[in-house]
Amino acid sequence: MNELLNTFLAGSSGPAAIGLQDLLLRLLVAFLAGSIVAWIYRVSHSTLNYSQNFTQALVLLSLVVAVIMCVVGDSLARAFGLGAALAIVRFRTPIKDALDTAFLFLAVAAGMAAGVGAGMLALVSAGSIGAAALFLSWTSFGAPTRAEGLLRFRFSGSSQERLQIAKILRSHCTNFRLSGVRSVSEAEDELVYDLDLRNDGSGTELVSELKQVRVTAVSLMPAARVQGG
Repeated sequence: MNELLNTFLAGSSGPAAIGLQDLLLRLLVAFLAGSIVAWIYRVSHSTLNYSQNFTQALVLLSLVVAVIMCVVGDSLARAFGLGAALAIVRFRTPIKDALDTAFLFLAVAAGMAAGVGAGMLALVSAGSIGAAALFLSWTSFGAPTRAEGLLRFRFSGSSQERLQIAKILRSHCTNFRLSGVRSVSEAEDELVYDLDLRNDGSGTELVSELKQVRVTAVSLMPAARVQGG
């Protein structure tokens, strides 16, 4: 048993026809690696489109891929046959989040490693890459450091009132830029500004003050959202 375990963890794939004990060991490692991936996905996932079915599918996917690698082995003919069989299957489930795709590939990679007998590679990869995903989630890596926003409103006032709008923007924004102008009618234009707000509470005050000028249809949308778990 020790010799088998050492050989398995060392990454020796062996012949295509494997014993029952070896097969069960590979499936166990695939299950453990897939469970690690699924658990880390659940902890780090913070969007509203979370799916329990997808989390469970990550575990099952690792197992299925491990079985596929056992079946294929070193046979090129089996690999081509598997490709032809999978080409018939049509996957219609859309993946809306790029992070979901990364976890999907991680589950596949863990299953492939377990299927060829590289148990250590499967477990260490799932754990280390999963730890990196947790770090990125907990530190909000890539989130904007400023309160950025997109301001859109319609204006039909004079040039003097437009200067007043600029004054309001300067009082609530560290930086702003006119990114678009659209003529709605002969007397009314729609203006779009990119903003860097001074703080998160400046948006409400900004909209309130703009409504006191000849401005209608005011909307302030965040340019990027940091979603909490």
